[in-house]
Amino acid sequence: MANSGDNMTMRNPLGILQSGRESLGLLCLLIGLLVGQAFAQAPGRSAAAPGSEESVEELFKDFLHYAVIGNFTLADSRAQMLLAHPELDPEELLDISTRHKTSIDTLLNIIAHSSIAESARKVLDVIDRGEALRRKDPERIRINIQRLGGHPQMVDIAIRNLIRSGEYAVPHLVQTLLDPAQRSLWTRVINALPRLGKGAVNPMVIALNVSNEDVRQNLIHAVGEYGYPQAIPYLKKLTVSPDVTQETRDAANAAISRIETLVGRRVEGTLDELFTSLGEQYYNEDDAVRADPTLDGANVWYWDSDAQELQATVVVTKIFAPVMAMRCAEEALLARNDNERAISLWLAADIRREARQGMNIESDDPDEVGEADATRPTPFPRALYFTQAAGPRYAHLVLARAVSDRDSAVALGAIAALRVTAGETSLVGTEDFKQPLAESLRFPDTLVRIRAALALGAALPRSPFEDSQFVVAVLASTITAKGHTQLLVVDPDEQNRNRVVAALRGEGREVVGSANFYDGLDRARTEFESLSGVFLATDIDRPNVADAVQALRQEFLFAKAPLVILTKPTQSQTANDVAQQDRFAVTVRASAEQGDLNDALDRVARQTDQTVIDQDLAAQLALEAAEVLREIAVDGRAVYDVSEATPSLIAALSSDRESLQTTAADVLSLIPTPQAQRAIAHVALDGANAESLRVAVFAATARSAKMHGSQLDEKQIERLIEIAKGEENLVIRTAASQTLGAVNLATSKASEIIRSYYGG
Repeated sequence: MANSGDNMTMRNPLGILQSGRESLGLLCLLIGLLVGQAFAQAPGRSAAAPGSEESVEELFKDFLHYAVIGNFTLADSRAQMLLAHPELDPEELLDISTRHKTSIDTLLNIIAHSSIAESARKVLDVIDRGEALRRKDPERIRINIQRLGGHPQMVDIAIRNLIRSGEYAVPHLVQTLLDPAQRSLWTRVINALPRLGKGAVNPMVIALNVSNEDVRQNLIHAVGEYGYPQAIPYLKKLTVSPDVTQETRDAANAAISRIETLVGRRVEGTLDELFTSLGEQYYNEDDAVRADPTLDGANVWYWDSDAQELQATVVVTKIFAPVMAMRCAEEALLARNDNERAISLWLAADIRREARQGMNIESDDPDEVGEADATRPTPFPRALYFTQAAGPRYAHLVLARAVSDRDSAVALGAIAALRVTAGETSLVGTEDFKQPLAESLRFPDTLVRIRAALALGAALPRSPFEDSQFVVAVLASTITAKGHTQLLVVDPDEQNRNRVVAALRGEGREVVGSANFYDGLDRARTEFESLSGVFLATDIDRPNVADAVQALRQEFLFAKAPLVILTKPTQSQTANDVAQQDRFAVTVRASAEQGDLNDALDRVARQTDQTVIDQDLAAQLALEAAEVLREIAVDGRAVYDVSEATPSLIAALSSDRESLQTTAADVLSLIPTPQAQRAIAHVALDGANAESLRVAVFAATARSAKMHGSQLDEKQIERLIEIAKGEENLVIRTAASQTLGAVNLATSKASEIIRSYYGG
C-alpha cells in the first residue's frame, strides 16, 4: 500500500492538475493513460516482490503504470530495476515503446511534472540510443537497399526505412551507384534518392564531389527535389567549376531553380556570399541547419577523393554548428580570399568552438586540451592565435558579432586579442568597426565589462569616446570585487522569502530578499558587484512577474542574469509562460527545498554561458584593475579621471593581499587629494601591519607629499615624528624618516628630531 505522501500524489497524478486551471489536453492525456493504455494494470494489482524475475517489457510497463497513478516510489524502483536489467537492449526497448503508442508521451510528462524526472530521462535516453543504433546499422541499410529490387510493397517499406536512416543511408546509396555489379539496382536507387528529404542533405551536397558525372547528375537532381536552400551554395559551386561538364552545370542550375520554386523565393548572391550566408545560419544555429540537440553527436561529412566515398567525422553536438560555420567560411574564402565577413565569421566560430570544448578562450596555451574535435588537424593553433594574427580590425568585427549576440565567450576571445595587438589608435576612434569595445562596457556579462575596461584603460586614449566615463567606474568596482555569488529573492510571502533566502545563503553566497521587485533591484544595484541570479515569485504585484522580467532584461547589467521563477500553487501556467518567453529562466516550486533551488539555479546559470568569477579570479582581476589605474595615473594625459576610483582604492588598502594594497597605495599617491594621502599614511603608521607593507606604503606617502605637498592631519604628523624618532625597528624608522623629509616639516619640528639624539 502506498504511503501517505504517495496517496496525496495519487489525488494529483504527475502534479499536472492544479485546481482545474491546467491544460485540457493534459487532462485528456491522463484519462487516456489511466483508462485506455494496453499495458495499464488493474488498480488493485499489488506490486511484484522485490528481486522477482521480470522481463524488460514488464518492468517498462510497471514503471509507466505506477508513475501514471502517482505512486512515484514504486515507479522509481521499477525504473532502476529496468535500467540495471542484464538483458536491457536499446533496440528492444525501442520496439517495446513503439508497441505501446502512448509511452513516449507518458515519459515526457513524467519528466516535466514529477519528482522522478531523472529516472524517466534515463529510460528515454535508452530508447533514443535504440533509435540511433537502428538507423545507423549498416547491415540493415544494405538490406533495405537490396529490397529496392523487390516488389512494390517491399520497395515502399525499404524506402521508408532508408528515410528513417537519413544521412547514414547516403554513403551506401552512393556506393551502390558507383558499383557496376549492382547495376540492376541503379534505377531504383535513383528513384529513391529524391525521397530521402532533409536528413540526407548534408552528406548529399558533399557527395557532389564524386568524379563520375552520371552519378553526380543524379545526385544533383535529388538535391534539387529536396528543396532545401542550404544546398544552393554547393550547387552554385558546380555552376562555376571548370572541372565539370556542361551537362553537370546545367543540371546544377536546374536544381537551383527547382529549390527556388519549392521555397517560393530567389536565392541571390555570388558563391562566396552564398557560403558566408550559410555559415551565418550554422553559426546562429538556425532550425533549418542545426544538429539534433537531443543527440550526443553529429556527423561532419567529407569526401575521400581517392576512395571515391563519403566519410563521416563525429563531433559532440554542441560544436557541430561552429565547425560547420568555419567550414562554410573556408569555402567562401576559397571563392574570394578578401571576404571580410567570412574571415570574421571563421574567427568567431573558432572561438565559440573552443569555448564549447571547455577551453580557456583567453589563452594561447597550445598544450591545453578540451573535448575532442576530430575535424581539426593535430596540432592545431589556438583560437587566440588566429584572432591575434588577423589584426585589430578583425578582432573588432568579431567583437561586434559577440556584442550583438550577447555571446560572452566570443567577446572575451576578441578582447583578449585586442589587448595584445591594439594600441590607442586601433582600440578607440570614430570608425564604426571600433565601437564594439566601448559598447562592451554595457555588456550583460561582468567579466566582459571588466576585460573591456582593462583594454580601454591600458590604451590611454587622449580624447573622449562614447561611454569612456564607464572605464574608471568598472575598474573601481573590480578592485573591490570579492568573487561571491550574489542572489536576489523577491517574494511577497515573508515566511517563504526568508526560508528561500536562508536556504540559498552560505558557501560564498550573499543573498538579499525583498517583497517588492523594484526595491529588491535597487538593493542589488547598491549592495552587489554583480547579480548572479534572481528568484522571482509568480504572485508578485506592481509589477506582475511578466512585467518584472521584461524590466529586468531591459537593464544591461541584468540582461543575462539567471532567473528562477518560484511557482506558487495554481500559477504553474503563468510560470511556464514566462519561462518560455525568456531563454535564461527556469521554473521551480516556490516550496522547493534547498537542493531543488540550487539545482534550478545551476541549470539556468549554465544556459547563460557566463563566466563565473570565483574568489581567485576576482583577486587576479582586482590587481589587474589597480595596475591599469596606476598606468592611467602615471600617464596623466589620458581622458580618464582616476580620482573617481578613490573610494575603491582606499577600500583595497584593507585587502588581505599585500600586492593589491601596495598597488592601490601607489595609485592613491598620484591622486592630489587629502583623502588619498591620509588614507595611505594611515596604513603606513599602523604598527599592526606587516613590515614590508608599511615600508612600501611609507614610500607611497612620501611620493604623494613630494608631488602634492603635505596634506596629513596633525595627529598623523605627530605619529610620523614619533616613529621617525623612536621606532625600535630601524627599517620602519628609516622608511618613516624618508616620508618625514618629504612632508617637509617646519624648522622647529626638524630641530626637535635632531635634539632627541643629543648626548649631553
